[in-house]
Amino acid sequence: MSPLFLAKKWLGSLLLPLPLLLFLALFGVFLLLMRRRRSGMVFVTVSLLALVLLSTRPVANALIAPLESTYATFDAGSQPIDDIIVLGAAQVADPRLPLLSQLGNAALARISEGVRLAHAHPDARLIVSGYAGGEGRSSAELYGEVARAFGIEAARIVMLPEPQDTADEAAAITPLIAGRRAVLVTSASHLPRAMALFAAEGATPLPAPIDHQAKESAGTLPLYTWLPRARYLERSELAWHEYLGRLWMRLNGQ
Repeated sequence: MSPLFLAKKWLGSLLLPLPLLLFLALFGVFLLLMRRRRSGMVFVTVSLLALVLLSTRPVANALIAPLESTYATFDAGSQPIDDIIVLGAAQVADPRLPLLSQLGNAALARISEGVRLAHAHPDARLIVSGYAGGEGRSSAELYGEVARAFGIEAARIVMLPEPQDTADEAAAITPLIAGRRAVLVTSASHLPRAMALFAAEGATPLPAPIDHQAKESAGTLPLYTWLPRARYLERSELAWHEYLGRLWMRLNGQ
């Protein structure tokens, strides 16, 4: 991994809601110890209140819904497809676990949709990407094994285990799909940024969002669903990560 990539990962991780807000709260505690009571109370109160709000369903959904609603669901039978692209996601390549347990939730959703589309378009290639990230096997390799386990012929699968992030994936995949009709499968919240990165490389794949998080029940939910939950904080974090990614793209002139 390059120093720039590691620095970007470190900075991105530190700017996510939980570490950032906890750091601000600790800074507030430091100010209190330094007898700067008013400033300290402001930092502690605001950071903890923000953490509580980001852990609630309404706030989390309000953050992520605009991203997920950018593209409509892809109709598998609407048009012919030459290539199906599945972008990488988190994995833990633990050989003691079943194959599907080695993939994170986002990765499972993405490759499941990729395999579904591959069965709907039996002549299309399945392009899977994603690096190892310190694990024994890359997400591209695990995707390929999942696809084969669910009936996709190995000859149809193109694995790209080198790209480390979405920008790398767009740069590596664009030459492969030149002049071909491709569909891009990734999480709904991630898709707007992914499409922009592919467009920056001169590619225009069709969007296929999956792994939607901002799900609203048609019925009346009990009041306890408004309580802070870890899964809602994770949902806010997904949205926050994408907004940070968009900011990074603007800073880099993309």
